[in-house]
Formats: sequence, structure tokens, C-alpha cells
Amino acid sequence: MERIRLEIKRQPLHILLGLFLVVLIYHDLLTVPMLVAAILAATIGSIFIRKTKPKEIYKALSIVEREDDLKNMPGKGLIAYLVGALIALILFKKEIAMAAMIILALGDSFSRLIGPFGKIKHPFNDARFLEGVIAGIAAASLGAMLFVKPAEAITASFITMLLEGIELKLFNHKIDDNITIPLIAGVIISIMRIL
Repeated sequence: MERIRLEIKRQPLHILLGLFLVVLIYHDLLTVPMLVAAILAATIGSIFIRKTKPKEIYKALSIVEREDDLKNMPGKGLIAYLVGALIALILFKKEIAMAAMIILALGDSFSRLIGPFGKIKHPFNDARFLEGVIAGIAAASLGAMLFVKPAEAITASFITMLLEGIELKLFNHKIDDNITIPLIAGVIISIMRIL
């Protein structure tokens, strides 16, 4: 129950951050160098917070940060989110990058908000539920349709949210889905355009 409460606090911020980044990309106010600078600043801030544990900042982060992340790498989710946006901006056309970020913002958040109340187990992850995946697909598809064709939005959302249940690892470390979701979504839309 505590985990659900935490996600209810975290996910609106997740959505707002994604929408904010999409608006900046849409208006050409977010560039690759700016994202690199933001990632560096967030990483330095994370190291500072972990080492010094300033009371007020630590207290504020404890409201929305997962306990392990707060202890090991405060702001890990934010850093991964910015890395995901950076990858999308570098690899894909503008409209695909925006669709990929919307799929992350809405799909991931809605799946985490609805999923814990589900009954049908996810085929790739016993800790997740299909009801969350379906909610994520619906929200992500609607958002992505603002930037790409409906077939691209629905297909990318469906495949991405289904694959999101698989925990990908690199050198025995789980890859944050804030990085994998926009990457997978962008690749799928790009492949659809080639085909």
C-alpha cells in the first residue's frame, strides 16, 4: 500500500515533466546541449545531496523518491528521464521525439497508477498487471496521436508498453524505463515509416 501511495505522488510529476519537455521541444526551446547541461547539473546535484544530505532537500525528495534511489542516487528518475529525452532528440525527427516522450509521460504513468489495482498478470512480469498496460496503451496512444499518425501512435504505444514489463539489464544493472520507453517508441515509429 505504501508503494501505491508513493506512485500516486510520483506519477503526476512524471506526467508534468514529460509534457513540459514536449512543449519545449515543440517550440524549439530545448536543444541537445541544454539537455546535456541539465543532465550534468542533475548528476552533480544528486552526488551533492547523497553526500551532504541537506535536511530540507532530502525531506522534499523523500516525498516522491523511492527509498533505494534516495539512498544511492537521489534524483535518479529525473536524470534517466532527461537521458531518455536526449536520446529521443538525437536519434529521431522532432515529431517522433515528441511522440516518444508523450508515450513515456502518459503510458508509463497511467500503467503505474492503474496497474496495482489489476487482476490479470502481465505475461512478461509477475509484479505487473495487464490492466495497467491497457491503461498505459490508451493514454500513450491518445497523446502520441497529437504528433504522429494514429496507426504509428497505437502500434508504438502497444509494443512499447508491452515490452516495458520486461526488465532490461546492462552489465547486471537494470536499465531505467525512462530511457528505454522513448527509445523503443521512437524506433518503432521510425521502422513503420521506413516500411
